[in-house]
Amino acid sequence: MSQSEQQIAGQEPDAGADYHLWHPFSQMQKILGAQNIVVESGEGPYLFDQNGKRYLNLTSCLWNAPLGLGRKDIIEAINTQLNELSFAALFRTAHRPAIDLARKVAEIAPGRLNRVFLTSNGSESVETAIKMVRQYFHRKGSGKYKVISLENAYHGVSYGALAASGFADDQQGFGPMPEGFIKIAQPFNRDSQTEAEREAFEVACAEQLEKAILAEGPETVAMFIMEPVQGMGGAIVPGQAYFDIISETCKRHDIKLVVDEVTTGFGRTGTLFASERFNLDPDVMCLGKAISGGYFPLGAAVATDEIWDTFLAETDDMRFNHGSTNAGHPGACAAGLAAIDILTRDNLIADAAARGAAFLERLQELKELQVVDNARGIGMLFAIDLVRDGTGREPLDAEAMDMVAKACFARGLWVHIAGSRILLLPPFILEDAHFDEAFAGLKRILSRVPNWI
Repeated sequence: MSQSEQQIAGQEPDAGADYHLWHPFSQMQKILGAQNIVVESGEGPYLFDQNGKRYLNLTSCLWNAPLGLGRKDIIEAINTQLNELSFAALFRTAHRPAIDLARKVAEIAPGRLNRVFLTSNGSESVETAIKMVRQYFHRKGSGKYKVISLENAYHGVSYGALAASGFADDQQGFGPMPEGFIKIAQPFNRDSQTEAEREAFEVACAEQLEKAILAEGPETVAMFIMEPVQGMGGAIVPGQAYFDIISETCKRHDIKLVVDEVTTGFGRTGTLFASERFNLDPDVMCLGKAISGGYFPLGAAVATDEIWDTFLAETDDMRFNHGSTNAGHPGACAAGLAAIDILTRDNLIADAAARGAAFLERLQELKELQVVDNARGIGMLFAIDLVRDGTGREPLDAEAMDMVAKACFARGLWVHIAGSRILLLPPFILEDAHFDEAFAGLKRILSRVPNWI
């Protein structure tokens, strides 16, 4: 019996014997040493594995499938496009789906954002933004190149995006990182209990941006990049004062504000873009994940006319020297157009936000359990902080979190574990019965955690 056959049969495979797939962000010994989940199909908010087991998809896969799986309207749009034009690159040529998608994104993008550089994913969008801003200042004759970002931020896996990210574990063993990347504190302190304490801490964090700019030299700092709401960092939602200070600081020092909306874009926080919700006026916005509903790899870096105009010239030395083969794939653009059409009609985002607010109230009831320190969120983005004991507030260790994850999957709840947190980013199509299923399962599992410590 081959290893893959052993897995389907539920037997433990011989590590490395006949399994050739190397999984991203995965401890392969664990995958090879135990039954592996092989996803066979998906429909609406559910995933089904090789044994027919059903999972409620509480993460929208990797938060990129808010419309659910198996939507015939998006699949047919992709199929129609591929039958007409299966591929064309955007290097010095164009195709209609890319032109139409760029126009649509420019129409719905907030503020001054008007020029759309298509990519294949969120990491590539962030990489594009970093190179775009650095080359912009180079074209202007400026020496600005440094990038300031937040601790516990996640911006992607390519080298520039990784250097901007704030998770040391993700950078371990890949060094040295590119130079010119500076971190300031994320606007979150779990010891701040009152609203006044939280705002004071957030203001202090926002003021760190100017301190970092002055320490590095304003003439060297090109951009500040942030997720308006940190996703992997723990569903961190700053107050408006934080954003106001950040925005004013960037303008005062001629620093480009780059918002990473790969996670928050296209309705995740309850508005089409989180930048709208927090009155941000970014110079560049990075998009990915939900832009295509999860049906095709797609992303974008959306810039202002000010940045675009700097690259307009007759000579090749003024062009933006960046791009990739599959960026703006015709099939991806067709998926994006279809997904955006669905997301922007019939109050889908507003309705999802209302259901998300009701679900958050229920999640906060879990704080009555010994191991739940906090539950917070916005729109359809939630985090549950787990601790060893409700008084000591020591984060739950990795071994116990592994037990939590296994229990969730055994119960048919597909969640994401990040450190001592459970992250939930459900599809927007969930109905009351789905939320009931999720809450009942989570409450049952988390009530049992003290037995595993």
